[in-house]
Amino acid sequence: MDPMAKVFEEAKKNPKMRKKLKTKAAFSMLLFIAFLGVIFITMGTFISAKQGSFLGMTQLDFLKLRARYGLLMMILIIIHLFMNRSIMKKELELLRG
Repeated sequence: MDPMAKVFEEAKKNPKMRKKLKTKAAFSMLLFIAFLGVIFITMGTFISAKQGSFLGMTQLDFLKLRARYGLLMMILIIIHLFMNRSIMKKELELLRG
């Protein structure tokens, strides 16, 4: 059995931990959906560079959208790292040996 699966099963039984896990899961899903947006914007940028436009947007429009979206992604990633800092600390301890 996966060690993380065991930890999650134990955490589900604790109402306080369950709420925290739901918050983290919702935020991770938001981050994943935002990542799909990054893929779409990147593809749109490449296509509009070759064809002149994509879905009515020029390459410059996609680059502006990409800059704004990049700021949003940086904020979401920082929040994600902050929420999972205890896990990262444990992982760093393992790496140090």
